[in-house]
Amino acid sequence: MKKQWMVLFASFLLLALAACGQGTTSPEEPEPAPDNIELEENEDLSGEETPADEEEPVTDETPDQSETPDGEAQDNSVPVELVFSDDQVMDMFRVERQIEAAEDEVFVATLQEWVAGPTEDEEGLVSLIPDNVEVQSVEEVEGVAHVSFSAELLDAQAGSGTEEMILQQVAMIMKQFGFNETQILIDGESHPELFGHVDTSVPIVADSLEDYEKVE
Repeated sequence: MKKQWMVLFASFLLLALAACGQGTTSPEEPEPAPDNIELEENEDLSGEETPADEEEPVTDETPDQSETPDGEAQDNSVPVELVFSDDQVMDMFRVERQIEAAEDEVFVATLQEWVAGPTEDEEGLVSLIPDNVEVQSVEEVEGVAHVSFSAELLDAQAGSGTEEMILQQVAMIMKQFGFNETQILIDGESHPELFGHVDTSVPIVADSLEDYEKVE
């Protein structure tokens, strides 16, 4: 009797175990994701992107301060020739100077340089007029240069020969700019005789500059 009971109990236990095995099937393990998907997920989570090639910044060249808006270098230096007498007032000589002047001021600036007289390097040359003379204006009238000086020009101590030199120096200085004749004025007015020897009511005809030696 006891043996039969043990057999029944063992059979019941086997049936119970079999039923538990069928109801508790283990879930299938998911297949591992490909490596590239895992890489993309990591990039999304980090919020970082592979930087693209950066372009080098374009910088504008700094313009040259010495240039004009048109890109040309600004240079107002003009070579001119002046005429002075020797210290014995026997002859006249040419000298070359560099002056700084705008195009429309070259005539006045050149004559004002002549009024200032020879430099220390131009030994043996002298000015025949006072250095306080002002060049008031230079105008072209029918091809003739009309040059107006202040009244201080009349203070020059000029004999007939000296007067001729003064007038020719002005006329030859203007001739280099294309004027063969120059009318000399005082305060804008013509005078029959500036120094009492030469008729200055008419234009002075300039000598040739090449007839006079150039002092280097």
